[in-house]
Amino acid sequence: MSKYNIYRITFLAISLFVFSINSSSACDFCQLSQGISPLETVRGSGVRINERYTLLNDIYNGTEKVDNPEGDKEEHLTTEITGFYAINSDITLMAVLPYKKNSTQGAESGSVSGLGDMAVLGRYTFYNAHTLDSTTTFAGLLGVKFATGKTDAKMDNGEFFDSHNQLGTGSTDYLVGLSCSRSIQRLSLSANLLGVIPTKGQFGDVSHQFGNMLNYDLTAKYRVHPALFEPTASQIFLALGINGELREREKENDVEVPNSGGNTTYLSPGVQVVMAPHWIFELSYQHAIYHNLYGDGQLGETNRVSGGLTYLL
Repeated sequence: MSKYNIYRITFLAISLFVFSINSSSACDFCQLSQGISPLETVRGSGVRINERYTLLNDIYNGTEKVDNPEGDKEEHLTTEITGFYAINSDITLMAVLPYKKNSTQGAESGSVSGLGDMAVLGRYTFYNAHTLDSTTTFAGLLGVKFATGKTDAKMDNGEFFDSHNQLGTGSTDYLVGLSCSRSIQRLSLSANLLGVIPTKGQFGDVSHQFGNMLNYDLTAKYRVHPALFEPTASQIFLALGINGELREREKENDVEVPNSGGNTTYLSPGVQVVMAPHWIFELSYQHAIYHNLYGDGQLGETNRVSGGLTYLL
């Protein structure tokens, strides 16, 4: 095997692992996870299936956790199918199609399931430097999320679900991202930003617009097996990251909603197994360690679990 191919496989494995940990840092409200590594510089083409579970069952006034007398609870289960295709070594195109099941309990209860909002993205690697034992990359991303998911679901009491629990947002949203990563032998570090600029949509008969959103991530990864890289051998990686999501306040009928938006930060361990040359399996867990939710009485994220299986063509 040529030295170029060894570098290529090494970098692909590391980059896909970066994705697997970051993918659960998902923008659930904009119906888009970070897809097939839109912020990372994966080379190649393939298909990925990702399953993500998100639980919200704590209420916050700003940074303070308060009582939840009604037992309010939300659960989001999302299955994403992502196809990705490398036009060349620098440009990759992706399409993400989610299937969602959302349920609520407490003062308001009900459930809804179906297709969510589809997204199409492109990633461009504008800097990529290799040495014998390190790789440094910078990449940018642009994309669009289309309003393909329904927004007319109703709760058990006959009222419309709010915007967070609908299958789609009813809006066409714009995505922009930036990523940098540095790998040295068995250790790699990555920093990622993914911004979402929503337009106006609606749920039921209410005009609604999410606030601008920013997903952020800083993750360290380490190859625990094998100690010496072998391109044809299975590999195991462990990771630990800090990531989260910052959202501006929303608007309903052009009026700002005071009890909306804010920041949630997670501590995120993860594991990945690379079975060369085609299969990659990942599992990650995110535990919310900090909330600063605007206004009073907001239901905050408690944890997320994400697992994915990728097939490389």
